[in-house]
Amino acid sequence: MERYEDAAGAGEAPAAVTGGRVAGAGLLIVDAIAGVPAQAAPTQAVPRGVAELLADRLAAAEPEAADELFTAAFGLYGARHLGGALPDGPRAGAELSWWHGPTVHHPAGLRPREGGRRSGVLARRGAPEVGGRRGRHRKPEHSPGSTPQEIAVERRTAARLLAAQPLVTADGPHGAGFPLIVRHADWLTERFATVLGYPLTVGARYARLHKAPLPGRALAPVADTAWTPGSYAALVLALAALAERRPAALDAPGVRQQLTEWQVLTADGVPDAELARALAPLPAPAPVGPALAVRRRLAETPVVLLDELTPEQRRWLQGRLEPEAELFAEFLGLEAEIRAEGVALLDPADELTDLALPGTGTLAQAALLLAARLVEELRPLSGEAAPPAVLIPDALIDGALGDVTDEYGLRSGWRRDYLADLTAFRRDALDLLHRMQLIAPAGRAWLLRAPAARYAPEAELPQPPGSGRHSRPLVVG
Repeated sequence: MERYEDAAGAGEAPAAVTGGRVAGAGLLIVDAIAGVPAQAAPTQAVPRGVAELLADRLAAAEPEAADELFTAAFGLYGARHLGGALPDGPRAGAELSWWHGPTVHHPAGLRPREGGRRSGVLARRGAPEVGGRRGRHRKPEHSPGSTPQEIAVERRTAARLLAAQPLVTADGPHGAGFPLIVRHADWLTERFATVLGYPLTVGARYARLHKAPLPGRALAPVADTAWTPGSYAALVLALAALAERRPAALDAPGVRQQLTEWQVLTADGVPDAELARALAPLPAPAPVGPALAVRRRLAETPVVLLDELTPEQRRWLQGRLEPEAELFAEFLGLEAEIRAEGVALLDPADELTDLALPGTGTLAQAALLLAARLVEELRPLSGEAAPPAVLIPDALIDGALGDVTDEYGLRSGWRRDYLADLTAFRRDALDLLHRMQLIAPAGRAWLLRAPAARYAPEAELPQPPGSGRHSRPLVVG
């Protein structure tokens, strides 16, 4: 399984101030990102030549590399966490495997065809569509808190908003939370810098959290248009031009819409140069120690498996499981599910995520049902070694997806284009499971990861040998 290189926007030290400026903001991207050295002094806007160089590198990159390069440069991505916290809170702990631990029970929201198998994994009613967010954490109380408990709730609400939306504007779609960010700006600045090493810039009309590079993230599509290397490049050039109050080319797909969504452009096309400057690329990333590296993974990704960490990071996490669980519960309201294979921070409200799983849409429902079927077939037996992941036979994916489609598709009103094209259905369902870290690529094959078992029926223990499984797992790691 892949290991991520550790890089930060601001190193280990706190690096944020309020008032619209951030220590080091505007520094150029170094060799690791854009191939140019950092400048001697910070600037408000990225110089034209540097923006052009970054745009050239984006335009020449492969699509996946362009996603990572843009994310590394700008850090504009939301946190991503699995939904479906255990109803009675986390049980067991590091001595128990996800393969054989307690699972999430969902009320019946889907009805299989008469006589079909029941997987026990049913999408929650009212959960967000894939890519959607209900956003209760973005609706703060209107009156300032006065008691310590009320102040703690306000601060946590503001921190959750910034974790989900690293750019918040006073008049934007999440503007209801902006007064909370301003009210608690000093505390938020200190906490994000100390806990995650993220600088926070709070201006008169915006707040910008500068997140560190994170593999596997892309800028969300706008107007149903995915970003390409060319459109990323055009966006960088347009942003740099508006920051310098120069005419900007806005005709590339998605550019005008994205700048309008960020409120760098008004609906009438009037630019906001100050906000454009605040969105400048991140300062040069610097290596960080195990604490920040692991905390960033915990805060931003669905699952952290121990075998994906470096030995130093693994030792650090294993020695601080309970303190880190308490820290993230207080800071972001996340609940730590600790298992033998690693840790998942779950949001009991099922809100703090840019992708919803479980969810109500066709893809979310089918993907989770598919994962459950795979777990039922491939879960290690009781008493066997419980690896962090097992190899999925390719034919099993097609068979399991065909089964759940036959049993649930028509009756549950799944999208007819998917029902008519199982190749596309398979591709997109696997992609969602991959982005939620329930499966992982292994060359041209896939690995089923242990956390997927939390959405399957609980293992029947003890499980006798020769119980009819037609596939046996390949132990990895």
